[in-house]
This record gives sequence, structure tokens and C-alpha cells, in this order.
Amino acid sequence: MKKILYLLILIMIVFGCKNQEQPVEKESWIEKPISQWPNFSLTNTIKFTDTIYKDIANSFLIDTGYDTIAVTCKHIFMLFKKNKLKTIDLGKNFESWNMYPKGQVNKNVRITQLINKNSNESIGMFNTLKNRDWIIFKISNKHTDIYPLKIRTTPIKKGEIIHAVGWSHEQTSKSPSLIKMKMYKNLGNYYYILTITENTNPAGRSGSPVIDSNGYLVGIVSGAEGNLGVIGSVKYLKELFDKYDIKYENDSFE
Repeated sequence: MKKILYLLILIMIVFGCKNQEQPVEKESWIEKPISQWPNFSLTNTIKFTDTIYKDIANSFLIDTGYDTIAVTCKHIFMLFKKNKLKTIDLGKNFESWNMYPKGQVNKNVRITQLINKNSNESIGMFNTLKNRDWIIFKISNKHTDIYPLKIRTTPIKKGEIIHAVGWSHEQTSKSPSLIKMKMYKNLGNYYYILTITENTNPAGRSGSPVIDSNGYLVGIVSGAEGNLGVIGSVKYLKELFDKYDIKYENDSFE
């Protein structure tokens, strides 16, 4: 009887240890003053044959564990309707796309390929894009002064505090804004959030990376509906990685 009791206690200890959450290693920069954070928020200059979009929306790089890819919001394509684009494809008049920290064009990353282009996917409007508001790119260079974000393994919890890091249209400073938000509802491929930082203009912040308190990527700024903000979830990003055979660390996602 004592042996059985001892075995049961041992099993409980072993499984109890397995079920304990492992402490998350914070990014080394997250507890430093924001002025000392690495450059990871970027803006975009996009050139077509007859049009240049300068300092439009936000973007960032991601460290997959094997490679570095560039990311921004898919609904940026709504602007490209002026260039007679109807689908998620940059078309024959596309010339170049550079990403860089605002005001620091010399620290640019050049994209070479839109990975998830789809000539059968119509651009649509924000309501049709918010469920899949990520576009991902291959890049030709990785500037040493631009930091690729690592991806968090678990979804955001209701009430959790997160931050968007990026620029609005009206913002001219080199340093991006840090916008404090709280997760309100998980819709799978996107979240509804409540913005806590006061007096913020959301216009132009699309594509900004959203990070957690440890400095890991948890989403992308997508838009707003009424009093709620919308951020895309990395859940959809994982679907893209799987679909386009992008290798990533097995523990990079839940």
C-alpha cells in the first residue's frame, strides 16, 4: 500500500512540474527607456511607374528562427487601386518597395518578393481584409540597425496589456509612438482591443507591430470599428508560413 501511495505522489509531482508554465525570457531591451530600444518599427516608400507613396503606413521585420521576412498590413493595397490594381498582386508597373525607420532612409530594407501575392484575391475593403490583414515579403538585405521581432508562442489573454509601436500620418518625429492597449475579444485571426493611451490619432498607424510586455510580437495594427481597435493575430501569420513553406522554429507558435 505504501509503495502504491509513493508511486501516486511521484506521478503527481512529475505531471505537476510538466504543467507549470515555464518563465518567459524577456527581450533584453524591453525594460530599458524607449529611447534605447532597437529600431524595429519601419515605414514604407513604394514606387510604381507613375506614383510614389512615401512614408505610408508602418511595417517591420520578423525573425522566424531560420530567416528574416518583412511584414505590413494587406489593406495597404486599397491605396493601390489608384494604380489600377484589383488583386493582391503588385502588377507590372511596380518598381520598388523600401522599408526603413522614419527619417532614416539610409537604413532601408528592400523587398524582393511579395510571398502571399494572389491574383485571384480581390483587394476588397477593410471589412473583408481584417481577417487576413498580413502581407509578407522576402528581402534582399538586412540592415544591421534594424531589429527583427520574435514571435510570441501564445494568444493574447482578455484584459492583457499590449503596445503598438509605430507612427501616425501626422507624426514627424523619428521615434515611433508607444500606444498602450488592452485586449477585449479574441476573434481567432484578429482581436478587438481598447486603446488606453489618450489623445491618439489612429490614422496611418496601420501595419505597426504589436508587442507584449516581454517584447514579443503578438499582432499587427489593422484598423478600428467604432470605439474598438482591430489588430491581426499571429494565428493567421502561422497559416501563411505553413501555406508558403516558410520554415520557423517549432516552438514559435502555440
